[in-house]
Amino acid sequence: MNPRRKFLGRAAFIAAIPLLFTTTLLAQYDDPPARVARMAYMQGVVSLQPAGFDSWNEAPPNYPMISGDRIYTDQNARAIIQNGSTDVRLWGQTDVTLTNLTDQYEQIGIAQGSIRVRVYGIIPGNTIEVDTPNAAVFIQQPGDYRINAYNPQASLVAVNAGSVQITAPGVNQQVDKGLAVQIAGNNPVELGLVGMPYFDDLDRWSIDRDHHVLNSVSARYVSREIPGYDDLDDYGDWNVTPDYGPVWYPRAMPVGWQPYTIGHWAYIRPWGYTWVDDAPWGYAPFHYGRWAIIGGRWGWAPGPPAVVPVYSPALVAFVGGPGGVAVAVGGAGVAAWFPLGIAEPYVPWYHCSPNYVRTVNVTNINVTVIKNVTVVNNYNVFINNTRTVTNVNQIHVTNVNYVNRAHVYAVPANAFASGARVQQAAVRLNEQQRQQLAAAPVVVARPPAPEPARPLLQPRPAVARPVARPALMTPHGVAPATPAANKANLRPVVLPKPQPAAMIKPAAKPVAPNLKPATPAANRPATPTQPAKSTPPANNARPTTTTPETRPKPPAQPVKPVPPANNTRPAPPPETHPKPAPQPTKPTPPANNTRPTQPANNAHPTPEARPAPPTQAHPLQPARPETQPNNAHPAPQQQAHPQTKASPNQPKAEEKKKPEETKPEEEKKPE
Repeated sequence: MNPRRKFLGRAAFIAAIPLLFTTTLLAQYDDPPARVARMAYMQGVVSLQPAGFDSWNEAPPNYPMISGDRIYTDQNARAIIQNGSTDVRLWGQTDVTLTNLTDQYEQIGIAQGSIRVRVYGIIPGNTIEVDTPNAAVFIQQPGDYRINAYNPQASLVAVNAGSVQITAPGVNQQVDKGLAVQIAGNNPVELGLVGMPYFDDLDRWSIDRDHHVLNSVSARYVSREIPGYDDLDDYGDWNVTPDYGPVWYPRAMPVGWQPYTIGHWAYIRPWGYTWVDDAPWGYAPFHYGRWAIIGGRWGWAPGPPAVVPVYSPALVAFVGGPGGVAVAVGGAGVAAWFPLGIAEPYVPWYHCSPNYVRTVNVTNINVTVIKNVTVVNNYNVFINNTRTVTNVNQIHVTNVNYVNRAHVYAVPANAFASGARVQQAAVRLNEQQRQQLAAAPVVVARPPAPEPARPLLQPRPAVARPVARPALMTPHGVAPATPAANKANLRPVVLPKPQPAAMIKPAAKPVAPNLKPATPAANRPATPTQPAKSTPPANNARPTTTTPETRPKPPAQPVKPVPPANNTRPAPPPETHPKPAPQPTKPTPPANNTRPTQPANNAHPTPEARPAPPTQAHPLQPARPETQPNNAHPAPQQQAHPQTKASPNQPKAEEKKKPEETKPEEEKKPE
């Protein structure tokens, strides 16, 4: 065997060992979480109340969010919180708290307003919980969920795709795809079936967002568990390089730009100083992967796409010691750093274990595509070193030849610690100062500056919501939306078996003007048929830790039995015959007695059970990527409102025409 190939193969084997056990191993040492949420999108006035503080502040874009962080969107504002494969999309006047955010547990609280929770995948063993003022909603499958909190005694849960379990005093109910329920009261709580609300601007915006995520080119090269990977499509280009594999290059950057120079440093526990970039794409490339000058320009190389990477506050190396390095710039110390190159070791400046150091490097370096034997050899030496030490302070990097060290960037130490914009506070280094910093030691296991007394954020007065944390319903009763009041280790691992969806009774009185009571049969979706599987394309696999979306169970006692075989289609009527006369008194046959033509990729479950306004065609949910062939499948387009009589243009059942192929979603959006 070729020695080079044998060596690289052994390196790939070494790198792959810890990947399947990332979150479990980190939890054993009380290390920082591997997953962190992101303030992904903002429009209008969006305010942030950080965990542990009682003040509202301006919410910066790309701000990393942790357990206890709270967001409020003002009137006509909107925002998106991303966490792994979950998007929480907020509409105006909405109050949301990330009550708990760990590697296995995501507890979201909505005290007021409307959200659409889009779950693209759930890691086995993980829990996603949404608490409202009067009920706790457990998301059981990947899907699409609309949740409204009208007031402390009224909520709505609409399941466009997927399945949830709702718990509240006296309530333990399963709600399946195509159903909407209202929750009224506090104790006792009354859960009632209502008709699916018509699409509004939040729904249409969310569907557009799905198109962007599900059609992302970057998903071929980046783990789908990295927040913001789809933003890379709009601001850069991919190129597969011979030495380092896939590399992403940002477009239209100013002359002299380098990574970690346009933004500011914030202090976020437990990591400490954390980079917050100003660019709309500036999250994934600054907390995952590595940067290097490749082909004469800065490019970003991600980690292996098939694993869940461990988040880092910034993949840089600080030089000097605590308090900065004294250089001849007015006699003041500076804080200086440079971006880590491909496969260079990242040794954190916050508390962690050697196992964490190993895992955060392995999951962010795709060593299997690196062809430079020297780089791979140095990488393996470092990884093996993390296995032999018992303390991070014992890890040595003095023998590392950092390729980006000449690109050191410095700001005054007080500007660094105060969260100032680094591009405005940058120190202009002369050649002597640059050489002095280049020769200074790399900081290992020590913070670059002391912790500030308050969050490095801009205060925002006169926010419409009080700073007092809201009280929400949880499986353990009503509790404030704080991590201290909701211990993550008390999360319900196994919920009691719920009542089936067929047992839901119609709501006696709607809690909102746009809601109407619905009968169980009228609001329940027909059993979908199984389309043929399509072959997934290469290099577009979802992470191995996610599970494909499963199809909800069909309701008991459907309105009309499904034909015994679904592999045949009724023959279309001869073209020479005119259409039969309409039969207004004859009910429309179920839409699932025919099988729709499967589109080019596996379609994502769509909110087909939601009735559309009489003057609008029903929009479809965007297609799922080809990598999840077992997802729930869309019902045929001609499914009608449950209580609507047959259309005058509908042919008889025995002469029903073969359904047409699904058209692109863009043609089916409402006006």
